[in-house]
Amino acid sequence: MRGRELRSHNSVPLSPIMAPDKTPSLQITKPNQALEPHHELLVAARQGDWRRLELLLSKQDDTPPREVVIHVVEEPVAVDVEASTTAATPATVVRDSVLHVVASQGDGEEFLKSATVIHAKATHLLHARNSDGDTPLHCATRAGGGEMVTRLVALARRGGDGGGDEEAKAILRMRNEQGETVLHEAVRLGDKDMVGRLMSEDSQLARVRSADGPSPLYLAVSLGRDDIARQLYDKDPALSYSGPDGRNALHVAALKGKETTKMVLEWKRDLIKQADRSSRSTPLHLAASKGDGEVISLLLAADPSAAYQADIDGSFPIHVAASADEVKAVSVLLDGGREDCAKLRDGRGRTFLHVAVVEDSLSVVTYICKLQSQTFAWLCAPIGAKTGWFPSLSKKTSRKLASSAMNMQDKDCNTALHLAVEMGNLWIFSPLLENREVMLDLRNNKGQTPFDLSFTTIPAGVHYGLNPTVMIHNLLEEAGAKNGDRFHKKHIAKLDEDKEAKKISESTQTIGIAAVLFATVAFTAAFAPPGGFQPNGTPTLAEHYAFNVFIIANTLAFICAGLSITCLMYAGVSPVDIRTRMSSFIISAIFMTGSARSLGAAFVFGIYVVLAPVAPATAVASCAITALALADAVWSIWAVATVQLMLVKRLGVWASWRLPRAILATLLMQFWPYIVIAFVLVVFKIKRVH
Repeated sequence: MRGRELRSHNSVPLSPIMAPDKTPSLQITKPNQALEPHHELLVAARQGDWRRLELLLSKQDDTPPREVVIHVVEEPVAVDVEASTTAATPATVVRDSVLHVVASQGDGEEFLKSATVIHAKATHLLHARNSDGDTPLHCATRAGGGEMVTRLVALARRGGDGGGDEEAKAILRMRNEQGETVLHEAVRLGDKDMVGRLMSEDSQLARVRSADGPSPLYLAVSLGRDDIARQLYDKDPALSYSGPDGRNALHVAALKGKETTKMVLEWKRDLIKQADRSSRSTPLHLAASKGDGEVISLLLAADPSAAYQADIDGSFPIHVAASADEVKAVSVLLDGGREDCAKLRDGRGRTFLHVAVVEDSLSVVTYICKLQSQTFAWLCAPIGAKTGWFPSLSKKTSRKLASSAMNMQDKDCNTALHLAVEMGNLWIFSPLLENREVMLDLRNNKGQTPFDLSFTTIPAGVHYGLNPTVMIHNLLEEAGAKNGDRFHKKHIAKLDEDKEAKKISESTQTIGIAAVLFATVAFTAAFAPPGGFQPNGTPTLAEHYAFNVFIIANTLAFICAGLSITCLMYAGVSPVDIRTRMSSFIISAIFMTGSARSLGAAFVFGIYVVLAPVAPATAVASCAITALALADAVWSIWAVATVQLMLVKRLGVWASWRLPRAILATLLMQFWPYIVIAFVLVVFKIKRVH
């Protein structure tokens, strides 16, 4: 067949027309010759006007431009002509043939008749592809036209060179640019009737897959259409399970849930060991990443050895579960005689506990550390039976985990505790410190113990008192951790005076603004007391005890604010040595906090002294609400008490005295202004009595 070849601006030929013998027919475009769209043909095809179609097609003489008869074009695109021609001529890009248009319109009798009329004039259009590689059968399936699909298959069966079932199967198995057949379109549409029609025409159609894409079964499972997946399997048990990147249907089923996984396993159990190409992940790796304990149990019941299959990074399913912070998955993988999974190492020599620490998987670290306690395991057994959070592992299991996983070292000889110290995450570090099976003095390849590493993480210069790295260092020291043989002071961070000076200069601006604001408020309140003044100039509420508290608290707030500003002046002056500036900055922050606490007390008692005589309930409610301003102090007390409780668990009952001592010290640090106020009031009252 002679025709034209269209070339785009980069001289890449468009998809060639498929001739009846299924061989591409390349056509040549002559200079100054363009394809003309046939709009009448397009309108007739869209309306299903088969009589008009028959008339238009019959008007063509023996040598018409085949594209005008066959191809309907909607938008003109300028393209380059032959390379030997310097000028460009307008041409049109062939998109859908007239049969594509008719097939996309539905199952109306007029469109079915139109398809028959077009096929009688151009039988090879059943094989024609549009710019997406779709055949008319793809378009009919995508539109949900079951009757149209049946009609096109019937036309293929009796048309072409010989026709018959082979011709029909060839049409059904043609793939588009995505490598998908019409069955993929039916599955994506979720049309069981369409799937049934196609499988009835070709019972082995579900075996056809794209070059590196999903098979129809994989697509059905990934879309959550288990009913269609069963339908495909019932029609052809030997169907394809393959998916993109070397995955199979069980990979995606493991992410869908228990029932889908059980269904695919019943059909083909050996899929469990198949890994994808890029990451070498098995279905169990994916199930572990999701943390579905029921799916993991199903996969392990089908093949327990899957728990010992590594991916391309050497990570086993338990490493993946730990990385995703899926404690349920970890518990299932360790149960059932698979305690040795705790010893599995990835490509970097790390166990799942190392991975959990690095990935901040707090629930996994906490679970495995608590598991060492036989009492904990016994207490959690009934809870685990109901919730699935903690499996009832035996005492033997606890001992195995305690003697291996807790202190195993990676390729750099770092234990999980080394990594926790290096990460500086206090809440990951805490359960490891609490566990007495965790050794504190193991050395890595550099000869460093966790205590050595803690020195390298402490920030130099001024830092926040509850800085996690500082608290970790202090906890290790109080727990009795030792230095390594090769500990050097050079590991301790050196003070960068320029950097520290810049940090102090930037911070003094914030504290300075707050201190000045507090001083201004306190000064104003001193000369505008609650209740105002009497005609003789004395405060109206001066006889009330709460008014005296207001005055003392307000005075202390003003003094603390003034002292904070004074210290800030030393901290912000460059000629002063850096250590004096650092000390001044810390003192200024302490006074600024005291000013804030005192000002809060002044506000509370000022409100109370005004409202108590007329609305006592409102006065009490206002004081209670204002107490929420102490939330930061409560948080500090809780943080200190929590870390001290870790030491008590680590060192034993004899160290219990640390907890009340730490809480008392924190209370004094946070609420010293109130102690000062109370002391002044007591002295004042004693003097009045005498």
